[in-house]
Amino acid sequence: MKLRNISIVLLMSTFTITGCSLPMNESKKDTPITTHPEHWINEPDAQEKLNKGLTAYLAMSDAFQSIAARVHLIRQAQYTLDLQYYIWGNDFIGNLMLNELLKAADRGVKVRLLIDDQNGIKLDKQLKALISHPNIQIKFYNPYKFRKLRVIDYIFRLKQINHRMHNKLIIADGIIAVTGGRNISSEYFDASESFQFTDMDILFFGNAVKRANDVVLEFWNNDLSYPVQQFIGKGTTQELEKLRVQFNKLARKDNPTDDKVDEEREELAKELKNSHLNWAKAYFLADSPKKTLSLAKDKELIYNQIKHHMGDPREEMDLIAAYFVPTKSGTKYLTQLAANQVDIRVLTNSFVANDVALVHAFYQKYRHELLKNGVRLYEFKPYIERKRRTWYEVVTGNVIPKKGKNKSSLHAKFIDIDDKVFIGSFNLDPRSFNLNTEVGLVVESNQLQEQISQILDQTLFKVAYELKLDQNGQITWLDHQENGQTTKYNIDPHTTKFQRAVMYTISYLPVEWMM
Repeated sequence: MKLRNISIVLLMSTFTITGCSLPMNESKKDTPITTHPEHWINEPDAQEKLNKGLTAYLAMSDAFQSIAARVHLIRQAQYTLDLQYYIWGNDFIGNLMLNELLKAADRGVKVRLLIDDQNGIKLDKQLKALISHPNIQIKFYNPYKFRKLRVIDYIFRLKQINHRMHNKLIIADGIIAVTGGRNISSEYFDASESFQFTDMDILFFGNAVKRANDVVLEFWNNDLSYPVQQFIGKGTTQELEKLRVQFNKLARKDNPTDDKVDEEREELAKELKNSHLNWAKAYFLADSPKKTLSLAKDKELIYNQIKHHMGDPREEMDLIAAYFVPTKSGTKYLTQLAANQVDIRVLTNSFVANDVALVHAFYQKYRHELLKNGVRLYEFKPYIERKRRTWYEVVTGNVIPKKGKNKSSLHAKFIDIDDKVFIGSFNLDPRSFNLNTEVGLVVESNQLQEQISQILDQTLFKVAYELKLDQNGQITWLDHQENGQTTKYNIDPHTTKFQRAVMYTISYLPVEWMM
């Protein structure tokens, strides 16, 4: 009996040590690509501006413009396409983008797609077929060992899989790119039939893309980036042809969504051709993939890069983050700035708007201290009244959702400080600081900073509750309505007593570092 128990222990130990370790990575290292700027912007003095170290940029808060920008980059690419994404949905937008990548590969464009394996197995069928194409390479970043029974990874490999690649980036021909907060899924582009994320992206061309190329190669060649065929096998040419048939249904004549996207793409092409973009000093920032193994330090961490390039605010700072958990140190930093007469506004999700309720539980602990010390707080409303239908509703005839209300959640992540703006994937929470890898662009531009600040001035009261302390020091939520009336809430709007009780209870658990 004792011998049997010893054998069981030995078997479990062996399983833990070797059975849960990832296989040897079979991929070969790639070399840097050649950049091709010649056919993207025709402005006569573009080269002169590039020689001065400037980057052309276009900030995009409109979801329709953002998806059109990505489609434009894919359709106009002549040499290479590199993509890194955290989530890639098996839905209309996700398959639309895969179809575009396939058509680019058919033209001879070399496509490299790196997807974080937190995405799940939903796309395995499409990915397996796509990698049979000679011009398409796809990798999983930090894959789960047991992809269809992930609970085993959570039990034995939690430390490893708790670090994710949260990057969102597409680069065409090594010279023009889009980054920001949007993943590739319908809810990020006003095309979901359940709810929509409000987000921000930025298109950029020129000098800052050089660093983005380095980041892509660093992640692509990392030992945690595995060829998908090691986990799902490689498809056949027959499977690829079946996938083409499925993709062709997206562009059928009775479904005009592709035509509508193409209209916006052509409009963006005109802007690029006529150089309606702005130019400024800009810097692409990114965590090192070593962060996934808790080995990154100093300048290898994006928050140190943000601090270096943006500095401390002298007059004003806007912080927009879907997931905002300031922690004790962050709260102290913000209150000290406010004491020095820096005007600070923070926009994050309200409890009902937040798609990760756990995050809100830890954020709400710091609200009172921030408000008491002069930091202005705004919480995104869960329902935004729309005066016009989304592009997806117009072209499909659908109404999403019914009763003219759009279930919404803030997903944008950007910071503006005096004359600088950061737009990217970085949330102001411990997970972005310590666990996930992130990317983003810092732009040194008074014009962009003022543009974003004015947008917030004009829209904050429409899309968010304003938080205040009443005469008793209790938090109140003010819902400013277009008719000039204001509704006041003394508790988190639209929450139940049970929800609030759970939220406050959870906030005392020792897991804030994971939020």
